[in-house]
Amino acid sequence: MKFIRIFVAVAMLSVVISSSSFAGQESIVAVVNQGVVTASDLNARLNLIASSTGLQPSKELNDKLRPQVLDMLVEEQIKMQEAQRLNISVESTEIDSGFEMIAKQNNIPVDVFKKALTQHGVRLSTLRSQIEAQLAWTKVVQKRVRPRVEVSDADIESEIEQLRANIGKNQYRLAEIFLPVADGTKSSDVKALARKLSDQLAQTPEAFQKVARQFSQSAGAEQGGMIGWVFGGQVSKEVETVLPSLTVGKVSSPVETPAGFYILLAVDKRQISEETLPSHDDVMQRIGTQRLDRAQRRYMMDLFSASFIEKRI
Repeated sequence: MKFIRIFVAVAMLSVVISSSSFAGQESIVAVVNQGVVTASDLNARLNLIASSTGLQPSKELNDKLRPQVLDMLVEEQIKMQEAQRLNISVESTEIDSGFEMIAKQNNIPVDVFKKALTQHGVRLSTLRSQIEAQLAWTKVVQKRVRPRVEVSDADIESEIEQLRANIGKNQYRLAEIFLPVADGTKSSDVKALARKLSDQLAQTPEAFQKVARQFSQSAGAEQGGMIGWVFGGQVSKEVETVLPSLTVGKVSSPVETPAGFYILLAVDKRQISEETLPSHDDVMQRIGTQRLDRAQRRYMMDLFSASFIEKRI
């Protein structure tokens, strides 16, 4: 590990030196191993988020978003570098399909969607880069993490029996936005962003799914933060504590956990009954997704620990 760290540090000297003339034209806000994040990258992503989430723009919101968005761009650099190391690539046609999926989620034709982005001053290349990083990381996870995740019949039966033991108790259909507190990130900054997002979403809960797709770092982010039906025993103790206070259609205040902050939206609520018990396949899917999410987070944390990262703002 020491050899890796030394090698990365030495390699970064050449990156910083070779980029000095470029820096005169373009301000560098972060160095990530052999890559950089520029001020224009950061501003373009902020512009994309403002245009795609429906959040009301303000200097206060922008100031709170900036550190979190920079962290997102640093993470995307690490994901793309890991994909390149594993000789994983993303075809242009796959990115095009990603555009079409996002347009479909917004219920508009893809050409109208692209035109709307351009009219709002959003560079299409900014969204293409984001889609490429998401697709590349999905392939990395499928190659390196997914084979190590197993769900046994005993795991599935145990959950179904647990549900039967809780018949008559409340079950919640949740959407979530998870903002992690990563290494090198101030918890207070993430908390301030979570509070600002929850305050704005309390006024515009219909924007929840769009904001989740941009910010959430949980497995359901691409589905607008949807995690399906859960009850107390299936979530962290901090989230379990606030479940009874959730109102359907309302956005929660930030929920602090050791890993980060959750913003919750109760989409629906019901009582557990024999009729609502999930199928064998549904339970396997839920457990598998949860375990895969945890495993890929650990993988990402290991990559962060082995990376040279220098933020300049």
